[in-house]
Amino acid sequence: LCSKKKTRLRRQTSILTAKDMALSMKTNAAVRLPSARAAIKARARQQPRLRTVVVRASEEEVKSTEDAAPKSTIASPVSEPTPTFGSLMSFSGPVPELANGRLAMLGFSSAILLEKITGEKVFRLVQDLPLTVAFLAVTFIVATFIPLLKKETPEKKATGIFQANAEMWNGRAAMLGFALLLVIEANSKGPFF
Repeated sequence: LCSKKKTRLRRQTSILTAKDMALSMKTNAAVRLPSARAAIKARARQQPRLRTVVVRASEEEVKSTEDAAPKSTIASPVSEPTPTFGSLMSFSGPVPELANGRLAMLGFSSAILLEKITGEKVFRLVQDLPLTVAFLAVTFIVATFIPLLKKETPEKKATGIFQANAEMWNGRAAMLGFALLLVIEANSKGPFF
């Protein structure tokens, strides 16, 4: 009972305090000049009123588990943003190195095979088969883009010896090998292989 009386007394005190504040505001406003009062009212009409809501929370004990509804504690998965062409082709994006590495692996292995068969340099082979080279390049680049646009990465598809890290290193080695092959054949009279 004592705590209820104290609470009621606090409420009455706070109500009286609010009433006293309102009364003092009215008396102060009455002292002001009429033009100042009109300016305040005009300003109040122009500006929208800001309202504040005060929310207070406190702990509440749950007495029985039957009364409380079961709550889900599993968070919904956060969806990753869909990759765009610009983000995939950016300097730090996955496509430039993947596509160049795959094209270098194709070019280096094709150069070895076709030089052995035809006995011609890589430059001459590209001049003889420009549409084939362009078609293969476009096909490999598109084949690199499609899974990445569907949010599939090489790391997700890795199994056994086919790891994304291995593909990157093989692509880097093929880029260096193909570049060296072009430099060597540019400075020699015949094919390297």
